Amino acid sequence: VKTTADLLAVRSDAYELDSEFKLVLRPERNGVPPVVKLSDHYKLVDEFEPLIARGVPSLARCHSLTVEGKMVFEPNVEIVGEVKFVAPGEDTKTVAAGTYQNREVVL
Repeated sequence: VKTTADLLAVRSDAYELDSEFKLVLRPERNGVPPVVKLSDHYKLVDEFEPLIARGVPSLARCHSLTVEGKMVFEPNVEIVGEVKFVAPGEDTKTVAAGTYQNREVVL
């Protein structure tokens, strides 16, 4: 894990522990990890942790996730396909529980 974007991916359900307790991609991902892009606000772990403090979004069926701006994920957020969240301004926005599929969401 080199970046907080990588950290988000490996904490998600796109990965699982195998019989030897090694972290591996889920078989249904066919060896292709989700592409995660986070705004510069989340470069450091201290800034990243609040993003997922309430819950890590499901990335099992995610091709790509882009996060721009300050936000937090509620529990039970599922990302399917290509999704981009945009939170304009300085206030922290909330990504509500639900499934987000192939779209851009302005909070």
